[in-house]
Amino acid sequence: MGADSNLHRQRTWTDLPMEILSFIAIRLRLLELLSFRGTCKDFRSASTTATAKIESLKKPWLLFHKPGDSKCVIYNEDGSKTYNRHIPDLIDAICLASYQGWLLLYKNESIFFFSPFSLSKIPLPDFPRKQTTDGLVGHVASFSEPPTSPNCIVSIINPIENSHFEINMISKGQDKWTQHKITPFSIGTVSGAIFDHESKMFYYMYGENKVLTFSVMDKKWKPYKIVSERKGDIEEYLPYMYFENMFDKFMKTHGLLNLEEDEYVDVCGLTFEPENSSYPRMYLNEAIDVSPTKTRMSKAVWIQPRFYEAHKDLHW
Repeated sequence: MGADSNLHRQRTWTDLPMEILSFIAIRLRLLELLSFRGTCKDFRSASTTATAKIESLKKPWLLFHKPGDSKCVIYNEDGSKTYNRHIPDLIDAICLASYQGWLLLYKNESIFFFSPFSLSKIPLPDFPRKQTTDGLVGHVASFSEPPTSPNCIVSIINPIENSHFEINMISKGQDKWTQHKITPFSIGTVSGAIFDHESKMFYYMYGENKVLTFSVMDKKWKPYKIVSERKGDIEEYLPYMYFENMFDKFMKTHGLLNLEEDEYVDVCGLTFEPENSSYPRMYLNEAIDVSPTKTRMSKAVWIQPRFYEAHKDLHW
């Protein structure tokens, strides 16, 4: 056969150059990316930096699971789709925070970052309050960057004796948490936390209209009352938007969860930066259908559909 026959030879997808495969991978949505990575070794290698960021700028997804069961139901509200997936790491785990597709979990007296779509885990140093009888129930956390970033800071606010609170913080590379007591001060139930990159402050929402700030720079804290209307010369504004009862609204709209009579739902909120918005957003934590007759707790968490692959040997 002549040389012209090479012009008619078909090239398979697996023969594509690595740079073209990578160009394709970074433009895929989450489920497309997962399928892409499962095709072959070359496709997986070409997608090591792909995170499905294009989809994470849309609406958050909802991940729901029942106690003692690895089966999770994942809802893509933007696409009105439902997926099932087994995630054993979520059994008996308490979710403390959700940001950029990473969850901060407490399980078996250990705290670790977890990506439910890649199943990657990054352990954190031992938490100083792990000896509490209820684990870390009532604790609320936030982190400034994904745990793969060298600038990641984790903050957990938690109740201590006499209704007082303390803030435990740790930065990437540190091997010990730093405790900051907030006394004498009682703030009740904390419903959400977020980090402001400009001011380098953590914001903790509590009560019906209150917020506590904690500065990473000078380690000072200050309480505020949130007002809905401008009163006088207000010079300080929240650097984010917050939303209440998002899970309750989701349930009323979709009604997709098959809850039994003795079940209630504990919901972990999230923080995220949506597309075409100058302000980050916070979904507050919720507890749905809580009553003396509800004895079993199911769990849900809002999460951005991001994919992160962390090396097995990657540590904090």
